[in-house]
Amino acid sequence: MGVYIFTPEDLIRYGSARPEQLEFLREKLLERKDILIVGSSRSGKTKLVEALIHYVPEDRKVAVITAYGEFKPFKPHVVVIDTQFDGESLETRTRLVIEKIKAINPDYVVIDTLHTVSVPKILKTLMNDYAFIVTSLALTDDIKGEVMHWLRIDEETFNMFDVVVELKRDLRTGLRVINRIYEVRNGELIQVL
Repeated sequence: MGVYIFTPEDLIRYGSARPEQLEFLREKLLERKDILIVGSSRSGKTKLVEALIHYVPEDRKVAVITAYGEFKPFKPHVVVIDTQFDGESLETRTRLVIEKIKAINPDYVVIDTLHTVSVPKILKTLMNDYAFIVTSLALTDDIKGEVMHWLRIDEETFNMFDVVVELKRDLRTGLRVINRIYEVRNGELIQVL
């Protein structure tokens, strides 16, 4: 049995997202804005990424950096770069991932929370050339501080993101939802939805 890949319609059907939230994200994605998806563990970050990739036209390439087979290439224009602790140094793995991304020359690069490469180095090297969708843990309401801590990025890199999507998981019901959507303006998070 295969892994089910959530669509935007699934997120609406299950109450995880409202149509206007997904429409806003679809527009930003098509404009090639940099999107950061944050939430606690098991809040639905990867499922939201999968749903958003359904909005990417098939003539545009998506490179997904993940580890240990956690993301499946469910469409022909999705290329997975799977990293793992394999005896290579962090610097070597990061350099090889950057080389692979440049060789693929994707329209979008997805980084699905991982610690097998240097996320700050990848972002500093490539963020001006490609649109990014990045997931990160955020365990408190200090989203900016949490992302900077978990991704090990500086404030300048954080401020390069255009949109931040905050996910919440109701521990009682298990429901995962888009709680808020922010735009990053002059280093501040401004709630738009």
